[in-house]
Amino acid sequence: MDIWKPQNIEPDTCLRAQIGPLLFWFKQAKDELHIATERLSETDEHIEAIPPKVVGAVEPKGLDWNRWIVKKLRSIRLIPAMPDRAVVVRTEIPVKIPTGLEAIFFVGIPVWVKVIAGDSEKFDLYEQPIVIRSNTWFGDPISGELCYSLTTRARREILEAEIEPHRCICPVKICNASPTTLEVDKLCIHVEHLKIFEGTKQLWANEVKITYKGEDLAGEIKLRKLIGLILLLLRILLPA
Repeated sequence: MDIWKPQNIEPDTCLRAQIGPLLFWFKQAKDELHIATERLSETDEHIEAIPPKVVGAVEPKGLDWNRWIVKKLRSIRLIPAMPDRAVVVRTEIPVKIPTGLEAIFFVGIPVWVKVIAGDSEKFDLYEQPIVIRSNTWFGDPISGELCYSLTTRARREILEAEIEPHRCICPVKICNASPTTLEVDKLCIHVEHLKIFEGTKQLWANEVKITYKGEDLAGEIKLRKLIGLILLLLRILLPA
């Protein structure tokens, strides 16, 4: 996916990039890098991923530019990053998992974009979400936490028509090791433990494996990496 590769930038030129509904504008002026963003409306949420390209030497009007001091700048790079807090997503329809069985869900997480400038010496400038999501509260009023609410659904399969370059697909496997049937209608994923991997058309995250042992028993949560498994403290939101 070319959108995530380093791109050259020349003095006094303006570059434009698009990832999902977020547009980026870049301009180099002496030892400064100017960056502005523009959002398309939700009804215009395109799925294009267009790497930074030269659009001319004149800055577009009406944009709110930010300026960073950099030196010997020859390239910039956009890097996908996970959101800065956990995400809550509903299943497409509630799913009941009998004792001893398991189910896999695919969650599309809208990524953030991190801007990196420089070559041998790199400057981590800033990051922001591609898609603005509403807040939601997970857990009880005392010990709960503020999360992002996803409008996408946790699905049992990935449809080709729903592949979007600004979303990261996270496979979630839920195993029911309790003595009763488990019903799942919401998932809460702590994304700070996930890594992002680049596919040919889609970003992917580690597989999360959740073993449910009952309401009064601690469940086992594992994150599958490229090599081995790491035990992590993740949480799943289950019906009361």
